[in-house]
Amino acid sequence: MFHRLFETLILLSHRAGCSIRSCSFVSLLLLFVTFATSTSLAASTMLLDEDTPERVWGIDFKGNETFPGMTLRNIIALESPSFFRKFRFWNRSGFDFDGTELRRDEIRIKRYYQRRGFPHVTVRAEVREGRRDWVRRIDFHIEEGEPTMIRSVRYELDTDDEIASWLEEQREFVRAKRRQVMQEELRYQLIEHSDVEGLFLSTLRNLGFAFAETYVTAQIDTTGRLADVLITLVPGPRTYFGEIRVDGHETVPESIVLRHSDLKAGDQFSSRKLRTAQQQIFGHPLFRFVTVNMPPQEPDSLVDINIRVREHALRSVRVQGGVGLEEIVRLSVSWTHRNPLGNAHTFSATTRASLLEQRANLDYHIPYIFNPKSRINISPFGQRRDEPGYILLRGGINNSFIYQISREAAGTVSYEFTRNREIIEASDFRLPDDKQRYNISALTFSGYYNKLEVERYQGWALRPYAEFSGLFGTGTLRYNRYSLDIRRYFNLTRSTQLAFRNEGGVISRVGDHDLPSHIRMYAGGTSSVRGWQRRQLGPKRAIFGSDGEFAEYVPVGGKSMYIFNLELRQELHMLIRHFGMAAFLDGGAVWERISDINVDDMQFGVGGGFRYQSPIGPVRIDLAYKVNPTDEDLKIFNGEDFGNWFSRWGIHFSIGQAF
Repeated sequence: MFHRLFETLILLSHRAGCSIRSCSFVSLLLLFVTFATSTSLAASTMLLDEDTPERVWGIDFKGNETFPGMTLRNIIALESPSFFRKFRFWNRSGFDFDGTELRRDEIRIKRYYQRRGFPHVTVRAEVREGRRDWVRRIDFHIEEGEPTMIRSVRYELDTDDEIASWLEEQREFVRAKRRQVMQEELRYQLIEHSDVEGLFLSTLRNLGFAFAETYVTAQIDTTGRLADVLITLVPGPRTYFGEIRVDGHETVPESIVLRHSDLKAGDQFSSRKLRTAQQQIFGHPLFRFVTVNMPPQEPDSLVDINIRVREHALRSVRVQGGVGLEEIVRLSVSWTHRNPLGNAHTFSATTRASLLEQRANLDYHIPYIFNPKSRINISPFGQRRDEPGYILLRGGINNSFIYQISREAAGTVSYEFTRNREIIEASDFRLPDDKQRYNISALTFSGYYNKLEVERYQGWALRPYAEFSGLFGTGTLRYNRYSLDIRRYFNLTRSTQLAFRNEGGVISRVGDHDLPSHIRMYAGGTSSVRGWQRRQLGPKRAIFGSDGEFAEYVPVGGKSMYIFNLELRQELHMLIRHFGMAAFLDGGAVWERISDINVDDMQFGVGGGFRYQSPIGPVRIDLAYKVNPTDEDLKIFNGEDFGNWFSRWGIHFSIGQAF
């Protein structure tokens, strides 16, 4: 074997263009490493074979037509190592074979099928030995048999005719009958009884019947394998909210807690209103714990409700920090008083600093305007930003009205007035830096619609934005700015996700002035097109040093922009806990004018990176390659290359996903 390996290495050396004398040392070295590695592996394998107890090395399911192997694998106790886990020859702990547990797994699979409509299923486990003494492979042979099908579904309303007729007319009740999973000609599954009972119980309680009861029974024809299902609904009395008690409030009156709950005595009972009340109170910054429930009581038309709250400490200081390749180091310090005036309003003072931005602001938060879903935030601030090519100094006030339409959607209307001073670095060192002063008076409309499943983080999100500056002759600048951000997340497997984002924007109706650098649109960076550093994708201008030589290019931005991101995310828990990796394709362009928009101007970056799921969020490092850079991207000026080999790459380090 080693003779052939040596001949192969010599042949490869010839093909590589080197002589036997010049490459023989490398070949012998590789031969020695191969021999040493194989010898150590063989020795470790022998030791493992002697000391390793029987282990499950593979599990397979045969005959399972209805449920996939992945589903059945989750219900049994025995486990087998993943493909990657098998390579960890130095640690084969776990996955012990247990004959008793194997018999229990046969029973688990059988009961799983029986509760899902296969009463005559048979399960048999077969254990096969591997090439090594300790290897055991398990095959579960399943004969599902014919399932029991639902022949009829009947509803029985145990109440008077008036309430029965009223219920049949309610859209929520009709929708529940259509959505419930036990329908005619479907497979009868005993496990679905509780689901159907829970659905109708929730429906009746949302319609005002606090003491409702539901039952599902079935008559089974074992010969014909058919089931007749009866769904019995007992609404009980129609109920209304009675006394609402509040407990645990310390610095605010009971009336404020009741106002945020939006529960009123005499209103028709609804369990949905109880859940909403709990969410609304918990959303207030003052409260750290909230329960809203119906205590045990005799059935009656009036239902008493208990609200229990626990308050945060009135004053708190919060310090946060982080690192990244754009801001390098960032630090934030915030002081908050959650009830300075005794009316549940909140006041805070915050300072944030990094090498990119320094900002200080005050916030006065009014959490209730017309209802618990509406609130106002008043925030005076001062800011300094150090961007490539210019420095921005600004101060002003932002007033925002936020309305939480639902759990998935919210809208914001803001008015902001700022005084701004921009110091623009001159292209030629012999010219003084340009200083621009201007006021911005802008009305903005923004929102989000978020259909993400929090637990699995899949779904989509929509974020529109519109800004109108200089309305009614206010402010120095007049322009309209529009943008839209759309994101979509697909979970391909339990450990693999495909994420996609589209974002675009335009600035229109610009008055008789050129837009300051701060207003323009940019692309590139750790959360944008990652082949480029922050704001570096798009039009640029040259900057010269004191000696008159070319120094660098700085971005100038534009009035229109488009970017997209496509990222495949893979968790690596099977190898290293909390680690993952990603591969991505980003693209985008910035145009100086809307009329310049051209698909051919799109630039692309490809790359990959690693993720670590830390307690404060995913720590991310990405490396991206510019596919079609311009001369400015590569720092080529007048045909002379001022860049280096790394000019075609972008590296990013941050906390949090790119999008």
